[in-house]
Amino acid sequence: MTLEEFRKDLLENVRVRAESNLDFNRVGFVEDVGERLSDAEEFVDFVVCRFEGVIGKKNLKLDGYSFDEADNSLALLIVDYSNDDDVPSFNTADAMKAFGMLRAFVEEALKGKLSDGSIEESQPAHGFACDLMDWQAKITKYRFYLVSDGLLKSRAKDWPEEHLNGVGTEFHIWDVARLHTAYISATGRDELIVDFNEFGGGLPCLKAAESKGDYQAYLCMIPGASLAQVYETYGSRLLEGNVRTFLSIKGKVNAKIQVTIRNQPEMFFAYNNGIAATAEDVVIEQSEAGLKIVSAKNLQIVNGGQTTASLAIAARGTTGKKDAVDLSLVMVQMKLSVLPSEKAGELIPAIARYSNSQNKVSDADFFANHPFHIRLEEFSRRIFTPPAMGTQYGTHWFYERARGQFLNEQAKLTPAQKRQFLIQNPRAQMLTKTDIAKIQNTWKEFPHKVSLGAQKSFMYFSELVTKNWTSDESLFNEEYFKNNVALAILFRKTEALISNQDWYQGGYRANIVTYTLAKLHNMISEQALGKQMDLRAIWDKQSVSTVVQDQITIIAKHVLDLLTDEDRPKDNVTEWAKMQLCWDSVKEFEIPLSTEMLNSLQDIRELMNESKKASENQKQDNSITAQIAVIAVDGSEWTRMRDWAIKNNLLNPKELDLLKVAIQIPLKIPSEKQCLLIRKIQEQLISDGYI
Repeated sequence: MTLEEFRKDLLENVRVRAESNLDFNRVGFVEDVGERLSDAEEFVDFVVCRFEGVIGKKNLKLDGYSFDEADNSLALLIVDYSNDDDVPSFNTADAMKAFGMLRAFVEEALKGKLSDGSIEESQPAHGFACDLMDWQAKITKYRFYLVSDGLLKSRAKDWPEEHLNGVGTEFHIWDVARLHTAYISATGRDELIVDFNEFGGGLPCLKAAESKGDYQAYLCMIPGASLAQVYETYGSRLLEGNVRTFLSIKGKVNAKIQVTIRNQPEMFFAYNNGIAATAEDVVIEQSEAGLKIVSAKNLQIVNGGQTTASLAIAARGTTGKKDAVDLSLVMVQMKLSVLPSEKAGELIPAIARYSNSQNKVSDADFFANHPFHIRLEEFSRRIFTPPAMGTQYGTHWFYERARGQFLNEQAKLTPAQKRQFLIQNPRAQMLTKTDIAKIQNTWKEFPHKVSLGAQKSFMYFSELVTKNWTSDESLFNEEYFKNNVALAILFRKTEALISNQDWYQGGYRANIVTYTLAKLHNMISEQALGKQMDLRAIWDKQSVSTVVQDQITIIAKHVLDLLTDEDRPKDNVTEWAKMQLCWDSVKEFEIPLSTEMLNSLQDIRELMNESKKASENQKQDNSITAQIAVIAVDGSEWTRMRDWAIKNNLLNPKELDLLKVAIQIPLKIPSEKQCLLIRKIQEQLISDGYI
C-alpha cells in the first residue's frame, strides 16, 4: 500500500467516525490516531482530553493523554489535522510551536493554575490537571507526541530529551509517513533499535539454537545497570503487550528482588530466573572474549518484566535518589529469540505465553489469538444483514480480528471489485476486538471496567470469554454474533444521541455512553422481570426504535449529572468513572422505565428458545467442520503427529488409539464423534508445539 492510499484511507476512517458520532473531524482524527498509537504500543489506554486556551501570554493546547502504570511515564498528545485531500507539509518550527503549547499546559497545570477555577470543573482538562498535580511525584518521564496527517520536511522524527521540572521529557513526531510505516510493518509498531554500545557495551552471548532460518536463539549476560538504563530509555515499549498489562495490573516492585539487589547483588544471577526476550534482528561481533550482541531490532521482553522494572526502580531511587542502589555487581541472564519480522507478530505472543507458563499470567492474557476471534471473523464474512429500507441487498458487519484486515482485503481488488466490496462491507460497519469487549462489558453491567480503557477492558472481557468458551463454546454462535451487532448499533446510536443533546457540552462521552447502556440493562432486569431488550428487532431493522432512543436520552442526562456531581470523591471525572463506587451510585439512582419501553421488551423465554436453537446449530456446524478438517489431512500426516506425541509423552492410550483411526484415512473414515475428538487432539498438539 502506497503512502497516498494509506492517507486516503485514514481520512476516510476519520470522516466516517466523525459523521457517525455527529462530531468534528478533528475529534475523529484524535480518536483514530489514539487507537493507532495504542496498537503500536506507544500509548496504554489513551484518553481523549481536548483543551485550548490562553493563560497570561502562553497558548495552551492538549488533545489527549496516556498514563503508563508499567513505567510511570505520561504521554501527552497534540494533533495537527488539515483534512486536505492534498498532503500538506510542516517543518520543525511548526513542531516546536506545537510542543511549546503542550509544555505550557503541563507547566501551568503543575503550578495549579488550571485547577483553581480557570477551567470549569465539568471539563475533562480540569480533572486531568488535578491528576497531574497528584502524579507529579511519581512521573518518571514525559513523552510529548505531535501527530499529523501531513509530512514533516525534516528527517528527524524524535528530538533530544529535555527536562520539565526536573523530569526527562521526550519529543516524538508522527507524521503520516511514520503512521504508514508502522501500519505496513509486520508487528504494527514503530521500529525500535537498542544499541547496547550506548548502555555499557555489547552483550556476551552463546548461540543456542537455530531452526531452518525461522528462528535463532542466544544465551546472553546483561549487566543489571545496563538493563535498568535500557528500560529507563525505552520504558514499557520494551515489554510485550500482555506482559505490560500484567505488570501494570499486578504492580512493579517485587520485595524479594529488591532484597537481593540491595543485600546480595552478587547473588542476583543465582537467585533470579532472568529474562526472556525476542528481537527481529541482531548485530553480532566477534571479540577476543567471544560473540557479542551489539544491537537488537524491535527488542521485546516477553518474560521478566517485573525483574526489569524492579532493577530500574532500584537504580532510580524513590526519594530524590537518596536510596538509589548501585547495580554494578548485578548480572542478569537473558534468553534471546531472534525471529524474522514477517513471523514476529505471530510468534512473539506464543513465546510470551510459554515463557510465562510457570507464572500467574492466565491464558486470558493471550486471548488475542483465541479461536473465539476466528469464529466471529467467519460469521462476519458470511452473515448478511437484512436489507435496509429502500435497498434490495444486505451487508456485512466486518470483524477486524487484526488491525488492517479491512484494508488488506481490498489491496488486490480491481476498482470495480473494491466498489462492490465497500457496498457489501460499509466502512461504518467495522467492528474490532476492543469494540466487542466494550459493548459486552457494558451490557454485562461493568461500565467501570470499560472506563479503565480499551486494553484493561479487553483483558477483563477475555477472562469471561475464556472461561465460558471452555465450559460451552457453542454459546458463541450466530445468535451471539447478531446480538453483538445489535449492541454495536445501540452503542453507536447512543454516542450520536448524546452528541446531539443541548445539555452535552463536550467531554466524558465515552463514560456517559457505557454507563447509560449499563444502567438501561440494569433497569430492565430490576423493573421488568422476565423481560429483556429485543436485540433481534435491532438486528432485523439495523436501527434503534424511537422508543429506545427516548429512554436512552433520559438516562444519559441523569448519568452525566451523577458523573459530574460536585460531591464526587474524585476531581477527575474520568478517574471517578473507573471506580466500582461510581457504578454503585449510578445503579442505585432510580429512573423509571417508560410504559412504551416496557411494552417493547421481549419475553426471556422466547430469547432462551432462540439461544438453545442457535447452540444446537453451532454444535452441528462444529461437527461438520471437524469432519471436513480431519478427513482433509492425509494419513501419513496423522502418523507423523502420533509419533511426535509419543516421543514427547503428550497423549494417553485412548488418544493415541484415536490417532490410529485417523492414520487409516482415506481407507477408513472416522465417525462424527471420533472426528470431534481427533480435531481436539490435533489442536492441543499444535498448541503444545507440533508444527
